[in-house]
Amino acid sequence: MNSTVKRYCNFLHKALIISVLVILYTACSKTTESIGNGLLSENDYIGAYYIDTLQIHCHSECIDSLFSKGLTTVLLGSMMDPVMGRTDANLFTQLHVSSTNHYFGDEPVIDSVVLQLAYNGYYGDTTTTQTVHVYELADTLSGYDNYYQFSDVEVKGFDLANNFQFQPRPKTTRIVVGNDTLSQAVLRIPLDNSFAEQLATADSAIFSTPDAFKNYFYGLKICCESVSQNGAICYFNPTSNTVTRLQVYYRETPDANPMRYDFYITSDDVYFNQYLHDYTLGSAEFTQQVLQNDTLMGQTQLYLQSMGGIRSFISFPDLLDWANALQEDGTHLIINEAKLIIPASETIDTTLLAPTTLAVISLKKTGGTALLPDYMEGTSYYGGSYSSTKKNVTFRISEYLQGIILGSENSKGLYLSIAGASYNAQRWVIAGPDANQNQTLKCEIKYSLVKE
Repeated sequence: MNSTVKRYCNFLHKALIISVLVILYTACSKTTESIGNGLLSENDYIGAYYIDTLQIHCHSECIDSLFSKGLTTVLLGSMMDPVMGRTDANLFTQLHVSSTNHYFGDEPVIDSVVLQLAYNGYYGDTTTTQTVHVYELADTLSGYDNYYQFSDVEVKGFDLANNFQFQPRPKTTRIVVGNDTLSQAVLRIPLDNSFAEQLATADSAIFSTPDAFKNYFYGLKICCESVSQNGAICYFNPTSNTVTRLQVYYRETPDANPMRYDFYITSDDVYFNQYLHDYTLGSAEFTQQVLQNDTLMGQTQLYLQSMGGIRSFISFPDLLDWANALQEDGTHLIINEAKLIIPASETIDTTLLAPTTLAVISLKKTGGTALLPDYMEGTSYYGGSYSSTKKNVTFRISEYLQGIILGSENSKGLYLSIAGASYNAQRWVIAGPDANQNQTLKCEIKYSLVKE
């Protein structure tokens, strides 16, 4: 017996019969059929039914804001999406001294300085060459401020990376760097020696505490030049102090032995991602719906994009009319199971893969959002994971729809988005309810009618 039926204690003996009927009920069709006629008297009738033609309205829209500060994974790179246009992911971060009161020597000589980032995955085409730029921040980062995907910080004009080019290699391991053999894939960006000389010759007081250093050196902006086609967004672990670090190779005097001093990024430091989207470069259908607000286009095709990009709104405008028409003469409608099925569009891109998990939240009529009551039943029941065999995502929204029918769920509709959208670069094209393909967005409902 499912969780929805349990709440209807005043129909307990009827609900027991319903559970048996639902278990036996395996045939699904688009026509409404009754099962088990004659088991009860005419005045005590329960019917088990199925429908998948409930009207759905939907459209895609831009996300206003996405918190992007202090995440466990940071993104860097540029990617051209043939449907949704170009996205650039930039990183702003403070640096943390590895030891206080450090002294570079009376006549320090800088041999080299390298910014090393630990790969943690990628999305897109890693065969595209990217050009990285690194700039010194001209303003401070504050631990008291919130930073979002649109936040920006002024930088100084000199590119410390000198237009360094690379092809992402997120799966390469056992890299030998000096005396170290790294078991994790890394991106090593050589920086201009003048940058390290600035640090090595500064007043030693700046190394007295981590805060003293941050007050002297505000941090770095790391970004990639916008690509014109393909490209990828790389994932990095910012606080992996054994791998992610700024390495200064130097000698205390011209004749001294080589040494190294490291700067880290820690959880105590401020860092955030900036995501820049140019949707004018997207397809005509995409720009008409998302930029020109043609919501009718969503009935054919929908879009999702992480990094503060695109979400979709879904509503069921005829739900109450449908339910009320069935609840005449003392009949009560009980939703045994409702599945929202979200299929991929047949426009499949083999490089820009489907997202791992989607998320659904309720948009309240009074403003704000909330989790669906079905979410509390656990992910194995609730759903949300992409099925590579069915090429769709399914959510159970039984309690949510029942709550709307009963008047306890004050919801305008649902926001559909990509889970973990602040720290992954995924996107997806969805077949709307009126799409011209076999699988379309729909809601399958198994329900019962209980007459007092």
